Amino acid sequence: MKYFLLALCLWLPRAVGAFAPLEPLQIAEQFVAPTGWPDMKDYLCCEAAGQAKRETLGQQIPGRLRRTCQLLEQGPSTAVVAVELRDPAERRDFYLHFAKEGETWKLRAIRNLAMTHLGPPMVDLLAAMPRAEIAQYDLKHPEASHAFTLGNLKLWTSSDADIAAHFRKNRADFRKVLRLVQAGQYFAADSAGEQAANADPAVHALLRKLYLGRVRRRETGCASCLEFVIGGKVTSTVGFLYQPEATQLPAMTPDHLIVLKPLGEGWYLYKTT
Repeated sequence: MKYFLLALCLWLPRAVGAFAPLEPLQIAEQFVAPTGWPDMKDYLCCEAAGQAKRETLGQQIPGRLRRTCQLLEQGPSTAVVAVELRDPAERRDFYLHFAKEGETWKLRAIRNLAMTHLGPPMVDLLAAMPRAEIAQYDLKHPEASHAFTLGNLKLWTSSDADIAAHFRKNRADFRKVLRLVQAGQYFAADSAGEQAANADPAVHALLRKLYLGRVRRRETGCASCLEFVIGGKVTSTVGFLYQPEATQLPAMTPDHLIVLKPLGEGWYLYKTT
């Protein structure tokens, strides 16, 4: 009998673990794996359940892509996992949003930055311009030169890893433009400050140097944050958010702020949809 009890005690933890509900990161890793997942439907809800009826995301994307999952946030009822798909030629980023139903986490929505497919053809067109055409372009577009537009488009369509690398490489200039905006107190009173901030010659010059479209507020739903926008189409935008107080950060949602990735010193990479 004692040997039976000992075996039972050794088996129970493994048996309980086998039936324990999966955490968001575990669900994400199963969902983007190249192999199938028989239990997929038990962990999907809402629009995700309608999008992945027969195959996981991992089965729908090319098998050559390397998949990396990163838990960005997990609270009592919601969670967000970032997924990077990579091969030697490209990187792509998706964001999986989860909700908790009872004791079970379920994937509710899959998001990425929309309309980035419009960028590469424009980049190719600008990059192929001969010098004479570039000179004409700069004359016609004094507020957004050829060099700035090309750099801005490349940054807009870059992977999260490359955008983060751009921030690290230019951290000193990001600090400088932040100090200028804060010193000018452009956003202390009303919305008119946005126009004044972007018209400031020193601020404008640094924004152009960093390939940033403009500085603004409230795009992410955060009245106390500063948003240094790279660009985007309609309401699907990407940029850098500054908010040194973590308690004042806006919440990530599949309906608007789809991702918020920390870059250090109160800076974040953000995307909206």
